Parts: sequence; C-alpha cells; structure tokens
Amino acid sequence: MTKHTLNAISLTFLAMIAAACGDAGMDPFDEELNFEEPPVDEPIVDDVVDNEEELIAPFDNDSAANPAVDEFLSITNTREIVYTDQISAQDGDNEDFVQFELPNASNPNQRIEVSIDCDVFGDQNVFARVELLNVDRNGATRINGGPIDCNEGVFFVTVQNDQVQLARIHVQGVPEQQTLIEYTIVVAPF
Repeated sequence: MTKHTLNAISLTFLAMIAAACGDAGMDPFDEELNFEEPPVDEPIVDDVVDNEEELIAPFDNDSAANPAVDEFLSITNTREIVYTDQISAQDGDNEDFVQFELPNASNPNQRIEVSIDCDVFGDQNVFARVELLNVDRNGATRINGGPIDCNEGVFFVTVQNDQVQLARIHVQGVPEQQTLIEYTIVVAPF
C-alpha cells in the first residue's frame, strides 16, 4: 500500500467515527445546543391542602355486608387485590371494607401477604389500620395476628380458606384536626 492509500483509509475511518459520534462538522461551542443541566436532588414536598373540605373522604356506601371490593382469588385468574381509596376523620368516610375468598384446599390454613401504604394529610399521629376477619354464616371472627398498620411493610397472616375473608380498613387514633388518609391495600395469597 502506498502512503496516499493509507491516508485515505485513515481519513475514511476517522470520518466514520465522527459520524457515529455525532455531526462531524459540529462546533463544540455552539450556543444553540442548550443542554439541560443534570437534575439536582430536591426535597419532595407533600401537596399542601388549602381547604379543609379537601380533607374529607366521600362516603362510598360500603359496609361489611356490602364491601367496596369482593374478589375470588386464584392461581389462574385474579392473583391479588390492589385497592386504593380514602378514609378520613373527624368528618367523612372513616372505614372501608374489602372482601376476598380463596380456593378451598385440603388444608384450610393458608398464608397470605397483606400490606397497606398511606399518605396522611392533616394530623400525622393518625394512620390507617387493617383488621382481618374470617366470615361465615355464623358471623365474623377476628384473625389472629398483630395489627396491620400503614407503611410498615408486608405482614404474613394465616387465614381459613374455607371461609370468606373481610378486611376492614379504618382510621386509627383520634385526630386533633380534620385528617385525610389516602391508602393502597395489597392482598396477595399466591
């Protein structure tokens, strides 16, 4: 190869690299580029509620006899419940009900996962709590285990899969001011 051929190959190679990396004729000091500065970590500020009426959860007319959600959970269909709503105190809807049923297996004891995540607007000493009940034609019995409270992670609970389960989500504590709690409950047996 001659010197001129090597120069031509080198220039072609450099042009290909420049094209792959961007415009070969671009001026690095071009003011029209306007690159955004990297994002700076800023503290997250909760939404400020100006009106006390915004802190009142609307009544959704659910009850233990008429729950807001009633699901049959199974491996082949609906595998979990994810339900989001609001409760409030002193005024407004202060409890919600979510009902679910599991497939009846030879062993009636089944372990499930329950969690509830909340945002509290108002009195920060108030929170949402989940109470689990086994329901049958004779009434309802509380499921053994500690309280399931907001933002405390996943709780493992053993329920009777030959009965219907009812989760009562309610305000825990007495607020000193009108308080709204937005929550998401997750029930996952599989």
